[in-house]
Amino acid sequence: MSATPLTILVTGGNKGIGLEVCRQLARAGHQVILSARSTERGQAAVAALVKEGLHVDFLELDTSDEGSIHRAVQALSGRIKALHVLINNAAILQTWMGTILDVTAVELRETFNTNVVGPILLTQALLPLLEAGKPARIINVSSQLGSVAQMTDGWPGYGISKAALNAATRKLAVALQKRGISVNAASPGWVKTDMGTENAPLSLEQGARNIARLVTDFPAATTNKFLQENGEYPW
Repeated sequence: MSATPLTILVTGGNKGIGLEVCRQLARAGHQVILSARSTERGQAAVAALVKEGLHVDFLELDTSDEGSIHRAVQALSGRIKALHVLINNAAILQTWMGTILDVTAVELRETFNTNVVGPILLTQALLPLLEAGKPARIINVSSQLGSVAQMTDGWPGYGISKAALNAATRKLAVALQKRGISVNAASPGWVKTDMGTENAPLSLEQGARNIARLVTDFPAATTNKFLQENGEYPW
């Protein structure tokens, strides 16, 4: 909850849930920085939001590329003095359905690099800006498929990567609490996106709202939680 505008970075913001999160937070009056690995697609997304009367900036960032992370953070440091919210939304799903017996080494490595390693490295690189913005927040966009307590065999690489992201969330929450930075995981639910398909029960607006509300509706001190629409979700 904040009465003043916050500076917010959203990764993977050029489409789907990420784009809608940018839209909702910009509508709430926050300074939103939309990042994407494709400059063309990212700038097109920003242009679409600007046409809606929203103020959103673009940052080129490929979270699967360590060099891109450092270049992006260097560029961002020249543009802002503090970052109040980091939303680690960028993710890939390599194997649709399938089981753990079907997943390949390449799929596992690529999925973990984007869904787990990227958010950790980006968080590390952004720490000076986040500390300057404290009380700051990190929101890791997770999934019900990442709940170890309720995990089944299906979407193997994606589910395991989100479970690992949840573990990273808890580690970061403990490590950063004394620095004035909260860290939570949030599940948007099963949403109608390219990844979720049209069979999903939730609209894009509903799914994004489940992420954006951690900025608009929750105290900054809320930390070390795995949250969904109806409250906490089992890790």
